[in-house]
Amino acid sequence: MALIDQLNVVACSQGDLLGTGMEGCTFDWNRVATIELSPRGYAYTAEQNLANIKEGQQKGDLIILQGIKSFALVPVDPNINTADGSGYKTVTGEMPYEYDVMFDNNGVNYWKALRMLNSKDRYNVAFYDIEGNKIFTQNKAGVVKGFGVKMLFVGQYKGKEGNNPAEVKMQLQLADFSEMERQSWISGDTLDFSAESDLEGVNDVNLIASPLAIGATELVVSALLLDKSHFVDGLLASNFIVKKNNVAVAISGAVADSNAKTYTLTIPAAEAATYTVSTWDATLSTPIILSAGSGLLYKSNIATVIGD
Repeated sequence: MALIDQLNVVACSQGDLLGTGMEGCTFDWNRVATIELSPRGYAYTAEQNLANIKEGQQKGDLIILQGIKSFALVPVDPNINTADGSGYKTVTGEMPYEYDVMFDNNGVNYWKALRMLNSKDRYNVAFYDIEGNKIFTQNKAGVVKGFGVKMLFVGQYKGKEGNNPAEVKMQLQLADFSEMERQSWISGDTLDFSAESDLEGVNDVNLIASPLAIGATELVVSALLLDKSHFVDGLLASNFIVKKNNVAVAISGAVADSNAKTYTLTIPAAEAATYTVSTWDATLSTPIILSAGSGLLYKSNIATVIGD
């Protein structure tokens, strides 16, 4: 399906107000539950489906933020000039939209990752509401894109207090109020995924390489999530890249050991050289991989070991 065929289709059972007439049916957002960031200049051209969204994440074009517990519009009054004498008022300018976004208790590491997004004029943003509808905008030429973000700021981390959970707050200011008037949407009923259950951010993986003896054909690496507790299961040999002195070598097998929380990678006999190992998608040439088993996205550090 082409993107143009997905846009602005409203699923409804009866007519309602639309424009100033009585035909057709309305579309309105519900509470925003998921945010999708993209670089300034990024345009949506392909069908919006799960495969394309995850490929966009792998390429670094899309950043998914979940776990939103409240998404509130911050009231901003327009600039109004009041004439002396008559008291007549004139709107001299409308102010950009602003939102306060509160996230669930996703932990300190999540807050640290959000802090890295703090920026001005760096991102566009699309929204998914709790019904799965995707909301973005179009420029005057009809190009589909996210709303321009003027400011994105994540402030201080607030820890738990008694029965009150920890809190992370994001302030989001859009750059151009008129983009809201050009908003477009895709009904959640027409998408092949649920934003709340099928989309997730990229999971950080901490790889640690064990000592490598000269002549050895097995490189053992531990593979834990950033919490250093959970094993990253389900990876294949094709999900790794091993380099010797910065030149890739063949990996002929990968055996997972969930008890030891390691992978044993079969490589050519080791030499006295510097070896590195990390996650890698050779098709997309990106360190962010898509696990064939779980459908989760992972990105690791670059682990180093000296053959000796």
